[in-house]
Amino acid sequence: MPNYVFRVRTPDNVAHQAQHIELPDLNAAMAQAQRYARTLIRHPVRRGQRTFGGAMDVEVGDQPIARLLLSEVALQIS
Repeated sequence: MPNYVFRVRTPDNVAHQAQHIELPDLNAAMAQAQRYARTLIRHPVRRGQRTFGGAMDVEVGDQPIARLLLSEVALQIS
């Protein structure tokens, strides 16, 4: 199984947190990225924050393969 890396990036593209996990495919990786992103922004959204910058990058090895914008995830849970 591929080892996926989930990396949080600030609006100015600085990488901060990284989670590593083995998953069977890209669909499972995107579902996991969605869960990680929701966990990161859940409390600020509940307190009324509606705008977010930054993103969650999904990588395999050093290759970026997808990006979730935190602002889009915030709209889904608000």
